[in-house]
Amino acid sequence: MDSKKRFNQPEELAFGNALYLISLAKETGELNKPYFKNALKVLSAFSYNPWIVNKTLKEVLVRLERKRAQHLLSGNPFPIPYPSVLEGDFYIGQAVGINEAANFNFRETNENIGIWGRAGSGKSNACSILCLGFLNKGIPVRVFDYKDEYRDLLPFIEDGISLNSSFDKLNPLYPDRDPRARIQFLADTLQQEFNLKPETKFMLINYIDELYKNYGVYENSNTYPNMQNLKEFLLEEINKTSTPAAKKRKIYTCLEVIETLLTSLGDMFDCSVGYSEEQLTRFKFISYEMSNLSSNIQAWLSKLRLKDLSSRCLSSDERNILKMVVVFEEAKMLFSKGLNQSTTSVDYIKQMVTQGRSSGFGDIIIDQNKNDLDDFAINNLSVQICFNLSSPRERRLTGYSLGCSDERQIEQLRYLKIPYAVISKAGFPPFLIRIPRSPIRKHISTSELIEIAKLKLTNSSITPSQGPKRPKINFGCPPDYETRQEPKPRTLKDYLQDVKRFLEQVKNNLQLNISNLYKSLKLSGRKGDKLKAQLLENDLLEEEIIRTGERKRPSKTLKLTAKGERIFSWLKQKVKGA
Repeated sequence: MDSKKRFNQPEELAFGNALYLISLAKETGELNKPYFKNALKVLSAFSYNPWIVNKTLKEVLVRLERKRAQHLLSGNPFPIPYPSVLEGDFYIGQAVGINEAANFNFRETNENIGIWGRAGSGKSNACSILCLGFLNKGIPVRVFDYKDEYRDLLPFIEDGISLNSSFDKLNPLYPDRDPRARIQFLADTLQQEFNLKPETKFMLINYIDELYKNYGVYENSNTYPNMQNLKEFLLEEINKTSTPAAKKRKIYTCLEVIETLLTSLGDMFDCSVGYSEEQLTRFKFISYEMSNLSSNIQAWLSKLRLKDLSSRCLSSDERNILKMVVVFEEAKMLFSKGLNQSTTSVDYIKQMVTQGRSSGFGDIIIDQNKNDLDDFAINNLSVQICFNLSSPRERRLTGYSLGCSDERQIEQLRYLKIPYAVISKAGFPPFLIRIPRSPIRKHISTSELIEIAKLKLTNSSITPSQGPKRPKINFGCPPDYETRQEPKPRTLKDYLQDVKRFLEQVKNNLQLNISNLYKSLKLSGRKGDKLKAQLLENDLLEEEIIRTGERKRPSKTLKLTAKGERIFSWLKQKVKGA
């Protein structure tokens, strides 16, 4: 058998690959190198064998692509930056071509920084260097860390801590300065992240408002409800017989959301106030870790943190002065184009980015795909740092945003290797820099992090403010926590009295249907069904179906059996009371 037909590999394909290799070798100056000549001979001799052809192509292409990247870097299609562009207070790297330090100043940081690049291209390394520079200048840093990477900076920061949901304390219902604004913000964020309908959100606002009234929040009480109290409140509303079925369905929707939060963050919510931002201001560096949470809970928790940061830490008469840097890893969590722009919570995030500069809020926005972010985040960046980009579309769109002047500069983004990056400052052409490696060498485990946090939180006299242990509130009457007594447990006599009343009502009202029977006894549907099932199971009652002959649903009634008659006679003699 002919070997060419056996492998079914056309010679034209090998010939086309050889032409591509030749053009790439001319571009990189490798045309006369021995390894390249030998590769052409192999392709010519074994063009019928696809395994040999593919293996040879792969080996040669790797070498040529590496040479091409080195060639582009040595050529440096980007212009040499002006010395004034490199001046600043925060070091980021060395400018390629003149080997001078590249820096950012306070104004550029206050007007926000964007960092882009594929996974593993060096984004977190660059941000770690910037964080250490900010802290050295006395600027506090807060990181929303969805990958648990920034805990590794703690050995280099004396006043730093990473808050993990396993030991952090936060009460979303803590009203801050304005309880009604807190209710509105909480309902808005829950609606957005958990897709609540407007009528469900409106109902939730009313229930939280009623919960605040029961706890005396509007009267400046020093105790506050938490998420567990809200869950108990909603459960009591469901069990009320007067609650309509349509309203119960909305309450169940709210309970589903609250139960999801309590399942993921139950221990974190077990407090009345928790670790407030006012208490945590002594820590210059804080990373909020959320890697073990679902994306909607991550986004919701981030917005709560941002609300606290803006209202407690940035309320100052000073304007346009950098007072804090906030880092957003995986910025698509908050700034994605797919977010619903109609709710107040999204408008609040937009306000944080567009107006945060005047309050001293400097943002660092980090993401793999810059073009997936909303325009309000992209259009408010003073500095952009770009690492390697593999997608052609992403290179082109990002290149235009950086201010690349020709195709060669855009193509350069494909061949950027660690530690190289391209920096673009507003009003100046982009330039190439070499970013050093951060001092991080070891990853801190979760057990080590807990020990570090326990030590720092203990020494700082910060303790979560636990609410007093109280019995369940009887909503609808003013709570009296000092004199309220625990309900007594039900005895056998109580149960027998209920049985007697049930049998007596059935005996005296044979035509009464089941729902009206429950109403006459003032029993809820759940309690009435439970008692009825027990009596039917013990042959004290039997059901009868009444058909009217019309096209209506048949009605059910109850009547006593012979055994039920005997038991009822016995109960009348032995059990006293209604």
